[in-house]
Amino acid sequence: MNLAARVSGVPRPLGIHNVQDLYDGFLAERLEREDALIALGLSFGEQIVRTADFEWVRVSDEYGEETCVAPRGKTVHCAPISMIKKRLMRGEVVDLARLRDHTIEVILKSLADGGVADR
Repeated sequence: MNLAARVSGVPRPLGIHNVQDLYDGFLAERLEREDALIALGLSFGEQIVRTADFEWVRVSDEYGEETCVAPRGKTVHCAPISMIKKRLMRGEVVDLARLRDHTIEVILKSLADGGVADR
């Protein structure tokens, strides 16, 4: 997230509009630098953490390991780095505030529907 703040030229913590500006700039420039993409994904994840009071978790599965965000103490999660990288690689124009809010909504619905285990 420090890299994202340096690239955007604004102090931390970044707001969603700062993260959106970075995303749009990366999209326009077709930026594929791995460290920059990770920094952007982490910055997007931080928006989810701050908005929904989620926490950072490290998830391992058959595909490898990834830094994710999840409701505190629960096993349901999302992978913000992958979410951002995949959309950038596909050249998608995305409203990150809407994506953040929809992601939180889906995860909270999963919790409300039950079947989500505690960590």
